[in-house]
Amino acid sequence: MEEIGYSVEGHTASIRLLRPEKLNAMTDEMYQAIGEHLREADADPQVRCVVISGSGRAFTSGHDLLEFGERQAWKPWAGERFDNGLETAKPTIAAITGYCLAGGLELALFCDIRICDTTAQFGCPEPRWGILHGYGALRTPGLVGSSDAMRLLLTGEFIDAAEALRIGLVSQVVEPAALISRANEMAEQIAVNSPLAIRLTKELARRGRDMSLADGLRLYQEYSRLAFSSDDAREGTRAFAERRDPQYEG
Repeated sequence: MEEIGYSVEGHTASIRLLRPEKLNAMTDEMYQAIGEHLREADADPQVRCVVISGSGRAFTSGHDLLEFGERQAWKPWAGERFDNGLETAKPTIAAITGYCLAGGLELALFCDIRICDTTAQFGCPEPRWGILHGYGALRTPGLVGSSDAMRLLLTGEFIDAAEALRIGLVSQVVEPAALISRANEMAEQIAVNSPLAIRLTKELARRGRDMSLADGLRLYQEYSRLAFSSDDAREGTRAFAERRDPQYEG
């Protein structure tokens, strides 16, 4: 669709929101398209990392509220969208400029790594509109701590890039001109590693946060056996012995 751009260059897939005149506010169709492109990237053996970005003055300002009022019918739960349970095996990076609000913040929270530029502003203004910041309410406390999460969720205030970095909402702040290049550079740093080790590590980190340490270690032992018996491990250790960069296939 015209409002969502998708491309693959090297081992990096790019998903870009292209509705700058509306601060990249997302329609239902855009939510669905983002999910479809995430699944497409996950199924593509060439892709090893996904970078998500916006256009113009925003990452995305969230769901288009002019459409929101039309969505009243109950629907069965299904993890088809990033904000209702969709999971991907490959790493995702949010490259955030300008407004990152409401559903836009949820899109950023879906990603494994969040970097932003100095213009970024983050917020959960849903309480002002009488609606809920659902996926974000479930994810934010575990990322930034309960107090900062509740401050964002209950006040509706916006925070800037420096504050987002301080509380751990983002891992890095760069100048606007450097944002996309830095995100792509990080994607390339991921892509040179073993694809299997990366996928297993992401799975372990995500599953482990809901487990006891003992259960997490048991899962690690299972995944470690998979990694050690793989072609990637054989290539990685051979490359180390031969003092060269490993060449991974998939």
